[in-house]
Amino acid sequence: MSFYSLGGTSSANFYVRQRGGGKPVLFIHGYPFDSSMWEPLFPFFPDSYRLIAPDLRGLGKSPLPQNTGLTNASISTMEMFADDMAALLDAMDVKEPVTFCGLSMGGYIAMHFAAKYPDRLSALILCGTKTAADLPNAAENRRKQAAGLRAGTMTLGNVADAMLPKLLSPATQSGNLPVVNAVRSMIESNNPQGAAAATLGMAQRTDTTEVLRQLNVPVAAIGGRDDLFVPPGEMQTLADTAKCGTFTEIADAGHLPPVEQPQQFAKAVTVLLGKVTG
Repeated sequence: MSFYSLGGTSSANFYVRQRGGGKPVLFIHGYPFDSSMWEPLFPFFPDSYRLIAPDLRGLGKSPLPQNTGLTNASISTMEMFADDMAALLDAMDVKEPVTFCGLSMGGYIAMHFAAKYPDRLSALILCGTKTAADLPNAAENRRKQAAGLRAGTMTLGNVADAMLPKLLSPATQSGNLPVVNAVRSMIESNNPQGAAAATLGMAQRTDTTEVLRQLNVPVAAIGGRDDLFVPPGEMQTLADTAKCGTFTEIADAGHLPPVEQPQQFAKAVTVLLGKVTG
């Protein structure tokens, strides 16, 4: 675990969790989480893979960049996040194409990365995510949340209260209190300004369905059976849209299979990795 400085015009510093030293696999967390959500997976991978899990700008331990004119009204767009990841890979001297795994907002970022940096992608893993842009009411709800976080009329504790009943499966909520508490802690410990910038970025993202349709790399869509945000049928549709797509459903998991069922999620990922490196 260490910080990497991107330098250049962003002067961004990124906190990165990593393990192993082989083929690179980039794990990008969702909103409003951080890279700790991927740690339960790491023991289930051999050291022949280099597992890379950064905190996105303004979230976790990665601060918002300070010298780019960012203000209280700043937005972290999905393309900006994708550019950050390309620059981070450069800073980490990762030259070969990566398997990009994105959950929820991380999936939105993955699609923008695929659109802009297709030569840097060897495979794509999408979990609990969509290629469609927000509908107007969903985008407006994000803008209201961002305004509340910035004004201090809403806290990330409030966000956790609203999200947790829908984030996790009934099995997790009733039988795995440590996971419930860990997810709450992830949400509440984030920077409200970074969270607001990210949710505004999600609100203005563009549709990337055609990007997925044109990709020439293996794509794995993974969904929790009890996901209320992105039901399994929607993840199956993503798999069907891709030229070389597969769908895996994870039982006893909601929107966060890597946290709720890490061994099963890791197994689904390694199946895809076998197609890339086998």
